[in-house]
Amino acid sequence: MTMQKAVALAHLRVAYEPDDDDDVVDVPAPPASPPQFLPVPSAWWDTPAVTSRPLSPVPEEARTARQFVRELLTCWDLSYLSDDAELIIAELVVNAVRHGLRTAPQPVTVGPGASSALRLCLLRRVGEVMLAVTDPSNEAPTPRAPGWTGESGRGLQIVGALSYVWGWSPIEGRGKAVWAVLRCS
Repeated sequence: MTMQKAVALAHLRVAYEPDDDDDVVDVPAPPASPPQFLPVPSAWWDTPAVTSRPLSPVPEEARTARQFVRELLTCWDLSYLSDDAELIIAELVVNAVRHGLRTAPQPVTVGPGASSALRLCLLRRVGEVMLAVTDPSNEAPTPRAPGWTGESGRGLQIVGALSYVWGWSPIEGRGKAVWAVLRCS
């Protein structure tokens, strides 16, 4: 699915003119695919098979994450996945900053010498690439139905539309990983 189709699904609205009036009927967007729960050993995210980098706890870090993902996918000869992967990872990073840090069970220390509370992880497996962002919150990601005029709330719908499957995994004592899988050849 292309980025344009995913955004269109997230903004689904139909103009309806029964009597040549300018009536507009809102049609609710199809629900985002629910996140899948994937219990994996917490140490899985720290294995050498997972390529990762720490992220700063600011929304602007989504740009750095997009660049990292594009460069890594190019190294893996999977650059054709870059557009979708960049959009997915940007949404996951912004969600982790906005929600994962805010709902963390313990205050997150920010500054020099502090370990990063957020981490970008990529895993290439046969036929697929898993993109993930870890954050310190234990709360599961919850897609919401945004209002038509709302400026936020569509990120997880876009992630669900662009990915083969998406979900989350708890990380014992360190929060969770929210991930999405893209198919590759």
